[in-house]
Amino acid sequence: MADTKITALAAITTVDPAADVLPIVDISDTSMAASGTTKKITSNQILGSGGTATLASAAITGDLTVDTSTLKVDSTNNRVGIGTASPSYDLQVNGATNGRIQVEGASGFGMVFIQGSSGNTAQLQLNSSGGSGKRYALSSNPSGSFSVSDETASASRLTIDTSGNVNISTGNVVMTTSGKGIDFSATAGTGTSELLNDYEEGTWTGSLLGVTTNPTVPVTATGSYTKIGRIVRIAIQFSNVSTVGASGQLTVSGIPFTNSSIAAIGNAFIGNSIVTITGPVFSAVGSGASSNVDLVCQLTSGDTTTADHSAGTGKYLTINTVYTV
Repeated sequence: MADTKITALAAITTVDPAADVLPIVDISDTSMAASGTTKKITSNQILGSGGTATLASAAITGDLTVDTSTLKVDSTNNRVGIGTASPSYDLQVNGATNGRIQVEGASGFGMVFIQGSSGNTAQLQLNSSGGSGKRYALSSNPSGSFSVSDETASASRLTIDTSGNVNISTGNVVMTTSGKGIDFSATAGTGTSELLNDYEEGTWTGSLLGVTTNPTVPVTATGSYTKIGRIVRIAIQFSNVSTVGASGQLTVSGIPFTNSSIAAIGNAFIGNSIVTITGPVFSAVGSGASSNVDLVCQLTSGDTTTADHSAGTGKYLTINTVYTV
């Protein structure tokens, strides 16, 4: 193909790619060649001379590179890179500080839509450090359930099934803020609070005392407790202990939580006549912010009386009671 050339090329001060005409002349036309110096111009010079170009359409059969790595289309591997000249994935975004993609609707919400091929799971993977860090996946499988899985450990962590049930495969639901919990306010009820914000299990140290005098040698035991919301269940056992020196009503101090203004009655099992009374014996957590469990006896008349120490050795006492805080 013969060269095409431009003669008498004048300096361009403004460019309108949509309106400006580029004359092309053949060098064999000697009359036009004589009017000025003939120039040869390349396609790159044409596109770069004005800084902008208006094209009705464009078909690029090879790679596309914009400012080295601002945009790269890798035609060999069919990949697109933003911020990288060597994309490793179908679409890879590398930011100078944060690789970030923003999707914003003009008048509604922005949406990123990920869909698996027919019968396959749609999955979004989150990698903390490239391909070598912790990797989690958000997946929607063909059955309609949604799951969060630890891809590094190949283990499912959480699943929301098609009925809306949330299933936790491993780990716990941890409330990181005190006072927060499970809110049942959607249920029909008239309570002042429907928030379950506490559950705990633990141990406590109880001291066996006398209202008048304490045992000569301190008597202690380790008890257990379970607290659900405001309800506390406690249990403690004193086995084969000496209460020598104790007198007055038998009481146990050290309950794990102070009682509310409502008194509570529980069970008490005695052995080897630890108290002087012979009738039915109960444990009582008194009202008025009490922190002790006292022993009381139910009389045949219906009244109650204190269960006082019968001091000695080899004594036994077991207490189980429930109270509110």
